[in-house]
Amino acid sequence: MSSAAYEQSLTSVNAQLAPDVAAVVNAETPDAAKTALSKLSTDAQNLSGGLPSDPPDTLSAPTQQLSTALGTLSTSADSTASDVGSAVCTSASALAEFTRSDGAKAMRDAATALGSVDPAYGKDVAGFLPAPIADQTRQLGNGQVLRHSDGPGSLTINNSGTDAVVTLTKVGTKTPVASVYVRGNANTTLSDIPGDTFDIYVSSGTDWDSAAQKFTRQCSFSKTDSTWDFSDSDWSLTLTPVVNGNLTVSQLGAGDAPNP
Repeated sequence: MSSAAYEQSLTSVNAQLAPDVAAVVNAETPDAAKTALSKLSTDAQNLSGGLPSDPPDTLSAPTQQLSTALGTLSTSADSTASDVGSAVCTSASALAEFTRSDGAKAMRDAATALGSVDPAYGKDVAGFLPAPIADQTRQLGNGQVLRHSDGPGSLTINNSGTDAVVTLTKVGTKTPVASVYVRGNANTTLSDIPGDTFDIYVSSGTDWDSAAQKFTRQCSFSKTDSTWDFSDSDWSLTLTPVVNGNLTVSQLGAGDAPNP
């Protein structure tokens, strides 16, 4: 195979994968990120078995390395897609996980090997990959109120788990009335709750994205099975199970939880 024909085969890798990676980068929702990652996984797997079998001698080992890297990239993209909704909860956190994946690293390493023969080769096969993005661990202050209300009631929250946001909504709706941020292994009291009956939702996780109003990693969502009447009582809520406790909760999907 001529060098020109070989370079054309690498251009095909770029032509197929660059738009896939761009779709992951530009995804605005977790579902969009998941769809883009799934397509990337399929395309990378197809490409891994379609590289030239007779590359120039100096490119034999790097080509094999690239084939393996494409398979690893496919596996990593699929793994990140599977994590969307739990381990990673926003499109940005999905992208960050993917950029640090074994597959992304393997592609960069393959690009380095190919680039040692011709710099253009390396750019073709990995120039579209973003640099590794580090996870963030952003938090609000313990007890920071996200949604203010006005009333005589109060709710004391004991949290021995991860950071959480507790949101009160009108019964049977997702209309938020009051919400507060509670750090892990901390307690706080939400005051000024209206004298009415509410549902209580709890969102927990790591790294609070204030713009998106959600945790970006290790997210979970729940709703207490009972309602809470603040017309003549103050209440205490423990977010982690306690022995002989009488509170039951239902686990929810991200789409079933209200905004704070």
